[in-house]
Amino acid sequence: MGAPEAKNENYLRKRVKAEKGQIRKLRWIGRRGAPDDFVWWPGPRSAFVEVKAPEGRLSALQTREIERLRADGFKVYVVFNFADIDAMIEEVKGTA
Repeated sequence: MGAPEAKNENYLRKRVKAEKGQIRKLRWIGRRGAPDDFVWWPGPRSAFVEVKAPEGRLSALQTREIERLRADGFKVYVVFNFADIDAMIEEVKGTA
């Protein structure tokens, strides 16, 4: 993970915890392309989050996994900066 992506990942973790949410790092066993994190708040209000550097892009595997998750009704966000992270948290928590 490069420095800009790591900054976004650290910001995501701090913001979710500050908003009294939970966050878990993800890894698909035996598969590739999993979103980076799963976040949730009571309700349940939850989402998968793929964290990218500001100029980052999704791989073909990531795109396929995100499309599969969304097709089955899961919320999946791709965030490129702090503003994207803030907007995602507001939307998932239901405060947007």
